[in-house]
Amino acid sequence: MGCVSEQAQKSEAPAEQTQGARRYPRTFSGLVASMIVLIVAVVGYWVAQNLTHDAGTSVGAVDYRSEVAEIQQASGSADQLDVVYPTSLPAGWKVTSADYQPGEQPEWRLGAVTDHNTFVGLVLSNGSTVGLVKTYVDADASSDGSVSMPSGVGDQWSAYSDTGGDHGYVTQLGGSTLLVYGSGSKDDFATFMSALTQDPIDASSSAS
Repeated sequence: MGCVSEQAQKSEAPAEQTQGARRYPRTFSGLVASMIVLIVAVVGYWVAQNLTHDAGTSVGAVDYRSEVAEIQQASGSADQLDVVYPTSLPAGWKVTSADYQPGEQPEWRLGAVTDHNTFVGLVLSNGSTVGLVKTYVDADASSDGSVSMPSGVGDQWSAYSDTGGDHGYVTQLGGSTLLVYGSGSKDDFATFMSALTQDPIDASSSAS
């Protein structure tokens, strides 16, 4: 009887091993299926977010007038720049950055996004025209001669452009260099530049 029982146990063992081995393919397939569902869900969420949000809504507007007012109130240093800013912008435009860097080489930067998502900005510094154009337009920007672009800070500008469609316009303001640059159209630049001024801002009304 002992031999029969032992043989019976041996004959049953392969069946158990076979049944156990069959479980692994089903478990692996379930894992793969779960991963596919997760990937589809993530991709679907990403698509939904991009369909319901345009590129411009992710960048908030900056209260640049308050920034300008603070800089003007702090004026007095020999190195202080007389900052340039737009008095107003058309509906749909927004200033997304305004930054003043003080010191021996001060620099004022302001950037705006138009109503059709192009960029127009300005840089005012004591740096050279060549240096500003290389930094903010293109290292290989070409000179397009002198152009007339009416603004509150000057009408004659030196024009520059690159092969990618970016443009820059430079004028001298006393001992400072003003560069207006970006990817906007000629009309965008004309609109932006016509609104530029250096007039003092009343701090009490700067947020209006």
